[in-house]
Amino acid sequence: MPKIERIKKRHLLKKREQRDEITKIEKEIGSSIKGLDESRLEGGVLDDGSRILLLDGKIVFFQHEGRMFPALRALLNDLIDVPRITVDMGAVKFVVNGADIMRPGITQVDDRVKGNGIVVVVDENHGKPLAVGISKMSAEELRAATSGKVIKSIHHINDDLWVFGKI
Repeated sequence: MPKIERIKKRHLLKKREQRDEITKIEKEIGSSIKGLDESRLEGGVLDDGSRILLLDGKIVFFQHEGRMFPALRALLNDLIDVPRITVDMGAVKFVVNGADIMRPGITQVDDRVKGNGIVVVVDENHGKPLAVGISKMSAEELRAATSGKVIKSIHHINDDLWVFGKI
């Protein structure tokens, strides 16, 4: 997760740059981005050199280890549909504090989950996004597993990226 102290080199993306970024993200995640047809995306670079995309001044995509990930705000606003992992309510307090997701806490697995793929972790009562992570296994492997860390948490509620969006 990138540390956000300030955004430098912030600029509006030209229509072609915007199209290229959206196409690249859609290909990486395997889902289409909705609601950006007439919107103007801004690009930015953080102090650590990682790239971000902003919509209406809020970070909607961020770069981590060379890959672009959707921010929780993009998921809450239904900009993109990402494979879901549902966790029980006992796991929620750990997930929102940045813990990796353990197999025993998972109650449902989306069929679209792929090994090394981007997933969103949601709670079982409300279905609200709690974290964005990388699945270490495919959907079938997750269902067959009984223990261990299965999702690496990249971005979660109350981290720097989430707090930045509240300003």
